[in-house]
Amino acid sequence: MYNNFKYESVSYPKEAQGWIDKVYCERKPEISVCQAPTGATLKLHTRTWQEIEETGFGIYNYEEGIRFVACLSGANYHVVVTLVNPTKAPYDAHIRVNGVLKNSGVSVLPGAEEKVEFTACMTDDKFVMMICTGKHENIKSEVVEGDVYVADIEITEEEAKKKRDIPRVFLVSDSTVQSYEKYFAPQTGWGQVFCNFFRGFDKYKEYPSKHCDYAQGRTYEMPEIVIENRAIGARSARSFFDEGKLDQILDIICPGDFMFVQFAHNDATAIRPNRYIDPADFPFFLQRYVDACKKRGVQLVFVTPVTMRVIEKGQNIICFNEYREKMIEAAIANDIPLLDLGKTSTDYLNEIGTDNSKALYMFIPEGEYEGAYAGGAADRCHLQEYGAKIYANQVATMIANYSADDRLDALKALVKPVKVEDIKKPERKSLGAVNADKTQVTAFAVQEISVDGDRGDFLLSWNAVDDAVAYNVYVKKTADATFEINKTITKEVKEANAVLPFTAPAGEVYQYYVTAVFENGKEGTASKMQEVKLV
Repeated sequence: MYNNFKYESVSYPKEAQGWIDKVYCERKPEISVCQAPTGATLKLHTRTWQEIEETGFGIYNYEEGIRFVACLSGANYHVVVTLVNPTKAPYDAHIRVNGVLKNSGVSVLPGAEEKVEFTACMTDDKFVMMICTGKHENIKSEVVEGDVYVADIEITEEEAKKKRDIPRVFLVSDSTVQSYEKYFAPQTGWGQVFCNFFRGFDKYKEYPSKHCDYAQGRTYEMPEIVIENRAIGARSARSFFDEGKLDQILDIICPGDFMFVQFAHNDATAIRPNRYIDPADFPFFLQRYVDACKKRGVQLVFVTPVTMRVIEKGQNIICFNEYREKMIEAAIANDIPLLDLGKTSTDYLNEIGTDNSKALYMFIPEGEYEGAYAGGAADRCHLQEYGAKIYANQVATMIANYSADDRLDALKALVKPVKVEDIKKPERKSLGAVNADKTQVTAFAVQEISVDGDRGDFLLSWNAVDDAVAYNVYVKKTADATFEINKTITKEVKEANAVLPFTAPAGEVYQYYVTAVFENGKEGTASKMQEVKLV
């Protein structure tokens, strides 16, 4: 048994405060130092349950019991937890380390022994492990309470990884950087085309990222550099860590590699509590990435968030500027190279003008593309391929021009930025006539579909309709005969949100459409239907 543990008791006796000033405040833990469990086999009594706040978008798993705390100053540790069962009934258990689920569930039969092995990827030096009753996917609102039995815990520091012959650049970010399959064309993240601006691009190979449990992870291999695009839509600096996506990188990243971090788009969305970070707290979450890279000899690079197309008084503003400024402060405090894409992208939009700037973003008329955007789109946040290339080229240019020190020299020798006029604009085409019905919802699109356990999350977007006071969102399972109203969105909510978050039980394929509702209660012509696969 690892013998350098301290033990803490954690409980959540007070109700969540709920929504305060448009920010959700979950339950706060009460933590106290406690005596070590006694005996050759440690008996741990735990309680765990799930709470979903009233809008349905914030999901919280609360776990009460004794947690194991240790100081581990290295990078990665191999952990083996031996569970036994001296009782006459089976039990289930799951394990978290530093809030990240490392094992979602193991069953221990009477008289049996089960060894659970995983890698603990450290950011700071504090190792906090909880071993709780129940399989994670089965825990809902009803409290699951019971005992787990621990016979042994082994913690062994893994050997430090060696520098690669060919360095890798890991891109850590959201939907503005993510790689997309052809069905979502022309939507493109700048990380998807970043390889275009490196020496050896003519010999690149693309394939799914290894040691990555989500399909959006893509690897772009060139003779002298490999780009690992681990960006995934709808994630923030908080949720990318909480969901274990950073751990998957830390398990394989090597000295001499690079990690580019760009967040803010989802960090700023208070309507999604599991992602939201107050700007004042942003440096705390960025520090995890700083500390993780320092432990591993990895060069971290902060990239301020690429701007959205938001026009005020005829000028595009720097979006998420509070987060941008906090990232700049964190870069200075930690001596981290920073590429100010937020300012560079905004300056470029103002240079080309408001009309031309639409070509960079998902402003697409109906019938121009097949697939997810056959009905068109009007999205000021997400990028078309042309915009993604413009911004990827800006990142490459900032690397080429970086002169503060020699930390990006390995990349400077490989980047090949081009003149902006050499980036080809998309050729416009038409696959069908645009509907002239002014009451019909157009540009209805589905974005950022993800499945976590038994729950699916996605975004819906559509064009506003003149004189509409609300919008009805209809849904049915494909096997069902009739649609029902899933949600009514007010005009004010639609005006405040370019895209709106939705959720549905996983394991099904759904069909959605939207209608505009007018002051007399009459509905306009329905949008085209969109299919959402949560399987």
